[in-house]
Amino acid sequence: AEIRPKPEARAVYESAKKRGNQAALLDQHRPNVFSQEVANLVPGAPVRVEIEYAHAVEKSRGDYRFYLPTVVGPRYVPSAPPGESAGAPTREPGEPEALEVGVWNLPASSPVAPPEQVDRERLGLRIELDAGTPIRWLDSPTHQIAVERPSERRAVIDLAQGGRPGRPTRSEAKPSEGGPLQKAGRTQDDRDFELHYRLAGDAVTAGITSYAVDGGGYLSLLLEPPTRVADEQIARREMVYVLDCSGSMAGKPLEASKRFMRRSLASLRPGDSFRIIRFSDSANEWSAAPLPATPDAIAAGIAYVDQLFGEGGTEMASGIRAALAPPVEAGTLRLVVFLTDGYIGNDIEIVRLLQARRGDARLFSLGIGSSVNRYLIQEMARVGGGAARIVRDGEDADTAADELAERLASPVMTDIKIDWGSAPVTDVFPSRIPDLFAGQTVRVMARYLAPGTWRAVIRAKIAGRSVALPLDVELSAGNAGDRSALPIVWARSQIEDRMIEYLSPALSPRERDAIEREVTELGIAHRLLTQWTSFVAVAKPVVNPGGQGADADVAVPQAHGVPDTAYPLGALRVAGNGFTGHAGPEPAVWLGLLAIAAAGGVRWRRNAIRAH
Repeated sequence: AEIRPKPEARAVYESAKKRGNQAALLDQHRPNVFSQEVANLVPGAPVRVEIEYAHAVEKSRGDYRFYLPTVVGPRYVPSAPPGESAGAPTREPGEPEALEVGVWNLPASSPVAPPEQVDRERLGLRIELDAGTPIRWLDSPTHQIAVERPSERRAVIDLAQGGRPGRPTRSEAKPSEGGPLQKAGRTQDDRDFELHYRLAGDAVTAGITSYAVDGGGYLSLLLEPPTRVADEQIARREMVYVLDCSGSMAGKPLEASKRFMRRSLASLRPGDSFRIIRFSDSANEWSAAPLPATPDAIAAGIAYVDQLFGEGGTEMASGIRAALAPPVEAGTLRLVVFLTDGYIGNDIEIVRLLQARRGDARLFSLGIGSSVNRYLIQEMARVGGGAARIVRDGEDADTAADELAERLASPVMTDIKIDWGSAPVTDVFPSRIPDLFAGQTVRVMARYLAPGTWRAVIRAKIAGRSVALPLDVELSAGNAGDRSALPIVWARSQIEDRMIEYLSPALSPRERDAIEREVTELGIAHRLLTQWTSFVAVAKPVVNPGGQGADADVAVPQAHGVPDTAYPLGALRVAGNGFTGHAGPEPAVWLGLLAIAAAGGVRWRRNAIRAH
């Protein structure tokens, strides 16, 4: 395949389609929404499309967590008031206008297959994991798997034959005696796949990994909290809970939100206060002012949450305004927690609204469901300087509540800045380093212009006290081991940073054009999909002279745990009335090499030759 500017790639694909060549086109519509088109399919003949990518693997509580999206979830797009574009929140004074850029449009709708018509064994999966250090254990909390251990550092993972989603399998760290894997199994692609693994050794400290290229190179700096902060050192908190009560949250997702709320409210400390906001078609706040976290108030709050139910649309903007509008009491830190599946189509406008409204609040997002909109969930946390957590369908919400409560209770390092001294470091991401909370790591990516050893200083606040942490920076001139993913992850991080800047309401059209050019250049140089670049592949043989054929969308299964009410009327049975999109992974920590061969996670459109 070739990486080209999006209009050029489309033109190449359409030309090949008309000539009768087999061709494939891969487009990005969001950082977690892609569409794959394949032209001139010959009846009965297989077509193989290989997609290779590199990204960071998230670490949480000592476990590395890899996510592979396989299912298309619904996307609710608010109706447009007269004179405004569809998908844009109704604006209030001082809020940004809608971003009128066609590149943000979601792809055309795909049909959603009725349950009885879904291929129950459409997804096959194999993962080859090379962790670089011994693997203590691994498991999948979402699927039953079969594991082969060629060595302590490597594992080969297949879906277990006859396995079904939701039946976890754990593998201890004993290498196998060799021999072939059992025949791989297959399953239905109605939920995201997860693989968790833990490496030998618990002590992970702040450090730098580098990869040399052309006299310079790329570096990755990992910051990890040294200690927990005592309760008496933490400022008073105003906890603001914002619950999505739309139709897609009905049933299991909302029940998981309620379990989280019971646990989280019960963990509040004396001196804290709290507010509860629910939203669907509009937002409603339980109390007119923050309530002190007394036993009586907490019990009343839990009773209020218990009677909530899911229905209607997902007008998230109303919930954001209600959460951030009131002034914050002096000496109080506002922590806002959003509980949602993120099934909306106007996620770009929501991120822009958060940028305009956030103030000094820290925003945390809790994604509820089997295939949530990870881009929105994680972008809300990034823009808000907080953290994101995904609660899968069937996962223990109490455990998730405890994890997030630890983070909310312990902002270990805030106002983080890195003084690189004389080190030749440039193009640092993120430009604004987020706060470091308990159980969370922060990764900083950058380029360096020359190898060598320097002294850097990490400046931050711990419990309100300024600290300076020295760090030796060793930037390699040569490469030991395979760290070739670092340049790709760096380029992707630069694109993320530029796209956050692109959404800023303060930018002029000229400044946006400059960012578009820079992102396009990064995409072409590093062979990456972006909002303005696409992959196009054309096979030389002409298999369909004249290009005659019929276009059809490939139906997707209904996302597991999502009720029929989340889809438009008839979407489950009438082609073209569904939504499209998926929860793509954008985690935060790079480690090792994952080689994946799988089908799923994108919207497919095919052009098939009619059989006569």
